[in-house]
Amino acid sequence: MSGSASQVSAANVTRPQRPFVLWAAALAVLLFFLFHESLIGGKGLVPADGILAYPPWNNYSPVGNYLLIDQYSVFIPEHDFMHRQIMQGRFPLWNPYLDCGVPNPASMQGAAWFPIQLLGSFLDPFYAGGPSAFLKLFLAGLFAMLYSRVLGVSDAGAFLTGLVFSLCGFMVVWLGHPHVNCAMWLPLLLYFVEKIFRSGSRWLAPPVIKFWAGFSLAYGVMVVGGHPPTVIHVSLLVFFYFLWRLFGARPPNPFSRLGIFFIFLLAGMLLAAVQVIPFLEYYGQSSGSLSSETMQRWAVHLTPGMLVHFLFPFLTGSPADGYEDLSWLIGPMDTVNFNERTGYMGILPLLFAAYAVVCRRDQFTNFFSVAILIAAAIIFGLPPFPALIGHLPVLNDTSNTRLLLLLAFGVAVLAGFGLDVFFQADCRRKIIWVTAGFLMLIGGALSFLGWDVAGKFHTLDAAHRVYVSGQFLIPLGSLIVAGVVFLKLPSVGRWFRVLLVLGWTAVDLFTFARDYNPAITRDRYYPTAPAIQWLQQDKSVFRVLGLRYALITDTASMYGLSDARGMDFMGVRRYEEMITGAAGNFWFYRNAPQLPESFRLLSVKYVLSSKPSFQSDRDFELVYTNGVNIYRYKKCLPRALPVFECEVKSPPEILAAVRTPTFDPAKTLLLDQSPEISPVRDAPTGSASNAPVEIASCQPDEVKITADMPRPGFLLLLDTYFPGWTATVDGRQTKIYRADYDFRAIALPAGKSSVTFSYRPLSFHLGLWISIVTVLALGLILVWTWRRSAIAGSKTDQ
Repeated sequence: MSGSASQVSAANVTRPQRPFVLWAAALAVLLFFLFHESLIGGKGLVPADGILAYPPWNNYSPVGNYLLIDQYSVFIPEHDFMHRQIMQGRFPLWNPYLDCGVPNPASMQGAAWFPIQLLGSFLDPFYAGGPSAFLKLFLAGLFAMLYSRVLGVSDAGAFLTGLVFSLCGFMVVWLGHPHVNCAMWLPLLLYFVEKIFRSGSRWLAPPVIKFWAGFSLAYGVMVVGGHPPTVIHVSLLVFFYFLWRLFGARPPNPFSRLGIFFIFLLAGMLLAAVQVIPFLEYYGQSSGSLSSETMQRWAVHLTPGMLVHFLFPFLTGSPADGYEDLSWLIGPMDTVNFNERTGYMGILPLLFAAYAVVCRRDQFTNFFSVAILIAAAIIFGLPPFPALIGHLPVLNDTSNTRLLLLLAFGVAVLAGFGLDVFFQADCRRKIIWVTAGFLMLIGGALSFLGWDVAGKFHTLDAAHRVYVSGQFLIPLGSLIVAGVVFLKLPSVGRWFRVLLVLGWTAVDLFTFARDYNPAITRDRYYPTAPAIQWLQQDKSVFRVLGLRYALITDTASMYGLSDARGMDFMGVRRYEEMITGAAGNFWFYRNAPQLPESFRLLSVKYVLSSKPSFQSDRDFELVYTNGVNIYRYKKCLPRALPVFECEVKSPPEILAAVRTPTFDPAKTLLLDQSPEISPVRDAPTGSASNAPVEIASCQPDEVKITADMPRPGFLLLLDTYFPGWTATVDGRQTKIYRADYDFRAIALPAGKSSVTFSYRPLSFHLGLWISIVTVLALGLILVWTWRRSAIAGSKTDQ
């Protein structure tokens, strides 16, 4: 499959489209069967039953896949919140249910602007999971097929590439996370780059502009997918691919062409400005960078023993099967969880990728071979890569074991090449050696691991024996299929062997992907436990707080309850410091072991604990004991309250003060700047007790409060202070002060006042207008391109 780019391009022009459509339909059918329960069976492809392992639900049956905790404790609640708000005609920019309030789309990983997610927001999240998963994997496979075809690969080879990429380990285990939202666009970006290089020397000619516009659009959609580390990894591969093609083709003015590339890359980023600019604002207010530095993400890598999972992905257990405790069967293993260590791509694709490396000599094989080697070196921590990455900005903030994505895509592309070169007569000798090596590798692995496991088989119970035995079936079947395909039997024709390879690979990857993302019945989707029903009976405005994993973080919002905890993958740094006294703990409030020092400021009325002896303090009253213990905090402060005294201190002094047991938020307001209007301190009457303050309306982006002040003072709202919040008093704009280290306060005059807090962040509006202008600009470019092409076509006809 070698040849010049022009020869391959010419071949592509005349290739019929109908077979390709049939191959794409075959991929769709396979994915339909994979997700049929959630597409037509009435189930939901949402691992929400994971919450049933925690109080107050832990009297329910076992869960489908407990490891997908980020989905059922973060992403699904975020999607449900968006769905409920959109169905009420609102697009919420603020989420009041977490951490005393956090920015909503700005958190990025909720992917509120991602087209599939945005359209899915109009559907019940329970039913949206299946169609969303189907569409993402189908498009990923389709894009990979398109890219392979433009490289000159046969339709069968392109199908193999699409099949491997769409159902590889990375795409399956991260399917419900934002990772796949971004990863799926990798082959489409490479497709547009390749089309540009094959379009001639005039890169800004009308026929080529459409490919540049497509590249920008795909890049922008990838960015709003919601997972910055995957965006970084994909961007790096696309950039180096562009450089490889640029200097391999040696066109005139290479640096001006590189400039064009960056211009349209920037256009893609500007398309995503509605997401990017609020994200950057939130990131600047968070401890995200410090958390990554503390966790040393760059230093995490897989050990050589993890290589076994490329052949036996479930041999050491799977969280979906309930057997993730078998690493001792094959010796000491590190503790990297299943999602982080899994890069399975099927077994036969590895053989055909090896065929391509040995038999096909061109720049594409060379590029992906080098990319695979570098990705593998980083994933497995081979020197000097860990030290190098540790000193590189951006990359040292990412988990680089997830370069398994690039590893899988490279193997998928090479496998498509390999399926074509397998039938070339001039490669027969090399194929014999590669096949012999492959059969020896698989046979040796089966023999060695089988012997090692057999010696410990007697220690397993019957269920574990069946499970472990089943892990050898796919490798053994792959060994047999490879032998049948390799042998030139008279009764076995070429197409039979091609279909056997594709069919077995489909069985292999289908078996791997099946049930990892569980489809559940509606009754297991966030059922309302009796303890939650009890909390919902209280119609006042309050927050709850669960100790340790009681009412696991973010799930309270599913029931309309506000939680003082929250897991948003970023958090407002001041809030984290107020809770823990420091910043940089990524998991600072997923598992609250005890009440924070600043507990009184959180407006928490109920504390949930799975332990019977949570607090002997007289300030807490045990009010509920079924499934979980609920304590009412007798001194709970209202979310909005008047304060008549204030002091100005430095932020460190305020932080120390609010974390002391004697601090009373209702008595003294602590500000880090002098107020423009000071309260009257010598007024003879008036106190907090006779200054009624009531929250009249509470929506995500707007809080309305009525107050009747006996004398001038302050209104303290125990909601997170954040840029973009504005306040009016009786319709007149007033200044919001950062009070008590992380909350909002305004000055109020004596008498009755109507107060409105509104969230109208400049970052959102600026980003929205930039995105709109960029869309219009690209649209005008495409219209201009179409008109120029039409004029050129009419002149040709004349």
